[in-house]
Amino acid sequence: MTDAALVVRKLAARYGRHDVFHDVSFELRSGQALGVVGPNGAGKTTLLRMLVGLVSPAHGEIRLDGVPPREALTREPVGYFGGESTLPARVQAARWGSLASGDPVTTESRHLRTLSRGTRQLLGLRTVFGRQHLRLLVLDEPWEGLDPDAARWLSTAIETKRDRGAAIVVSSHRLYDLAGLCDAYLFLAHYRATLMYAHEISSTGVVTAADLIEVFDRLQGGGGSRVS
Repeated sequence: MTDAALVVRKLAARYGRHDVFHDVSFELRSGQALGVVGPNGAGKTTLLRMLVGLVSPAHGEIRLDGVPPREALTREPVGYFGGESTLPARVQAARWGSLASGDPVTTESRHLRTLSRGTRQLLGLRTVFGRQHLRLLVLDEPWEGLDPDAARWLSTAIETKRDRGAAIVVSSHRLYDLAGLCDAYLFLAHYRATLMYAHEISSTGVVTAADLIEVFDRLQGGGGSRVS
């Protein structure tokens, strides 16, 4: 038995005959954050979509509080943001905020497609973060397109949700945003995954962007290591 909120065991993804990754395993407790790092095509988005039941794994299992993701969604408050391009283009911004979170997050009456990329991104994030008592929060490249003020708001919002007990999985190419924000980091490289906790990356336990780059470069050159 485990007290983890999210349990992932020997997960594999495949498109046709092409392996994306395999043997991805980790556990995440309430109030913990996991950063996912990897190059384009490593499977970060696929992994995150699997966690919320949008994609089925080729092999392995995912459990949120002991049940598969699609079943968990019917009983657990789960938040997912996969990028501003996933927002409905022809819905009014204010209407979307009310529909998605139950509370208005903006009074903007224009359609989402007429807003700037950064504005759409921020609106989508504020809508997700407006949900209360999230059990799991999954964010795919959430800092993309945000200006410095919005990026700072997002980092603070992630910390707040984590402190309130949400288990958080977040991917980003912006390693300086992930640095120091997560309890552990999952590096995807060469079809495999390496899970490292903050104290394993930095002797002080405070992970910097330089630390993440050093580990990532080493794994890229060395072929990664299997997570058991």
